[in-house]
Amino acid sequence: MDNSILTNTNLLSYWKLVRGTTKKVLSVTDLMSLGVHVICWDVLPKGGYSSFHWTDSLIDIVLNGTNYISFPDIIQDSLPTFTEAKGVNNDAINFKVSNVTASVRQLALGGFLKDAQVNIQLVILNPYDSTVLYSMLMFSGFIDYVQAIASPNDSKNEMTVYINSVYKKLDRQPPLLAANSVYQSYYKNDEYFSLLGQVNQDQTWRYK
Repeated sequence: MDNSILTNTNLLSYWKLVRGTTKKVLSVTDLMSLGVHVICWDVLPKGGYSSFHWTDSLIDIVLNGTNYISFPDIIQDSLPTFTEAKGVNNDAINFKVSNVTASVRQLALGGFLKDAQVNIQLVILNPYDSTVLYSMLMFSGFIDYVQAIASPNDSKNEMTVYINSVYKKLDRQPPLLAANSVYQSYYKNDEYFSLLGQVNQDQTWRYK
């Protein structure tokens, strides 16, 4: 998170208003405790279908020129905890939403959202006018599948979305990492390079 948002004058003023104390710099915990953060979702279907831009804010908001509609509702505690790591991890996530319209539910269960890209952004709002002060991409991935429950008698209307990360290609069984055709032309029946690909398939991908 950019340190500039922790010294934002509007947020410091709001902290003094609601907490009664003065601070020059907020901690990330302080900022999140103010209740001025929302989540924005970009759902980008394949095949040229129109994209969806949703937010769990109580009102529609504009982020980077895009209007995010206040819909649907994220069920409390269904969104996982995000952590920062230096390894390339392919961690799938899932979350539940409620108050889903019939049209969106039909799209999801009909497979139209299969492999749609989903971007999840943390957004900090100005507490005085609900304009966007800061945004940060937390997760990007692709929808694997969707489960929906709709029970009018129980007033239950929920949809669980299962999302694979952008590194989903790492889940594939890797091909041989070393082509052995030339090697085989010199050393018949020597499978050194074939085995080498299998030995290296479980390597950990890291960056500095």
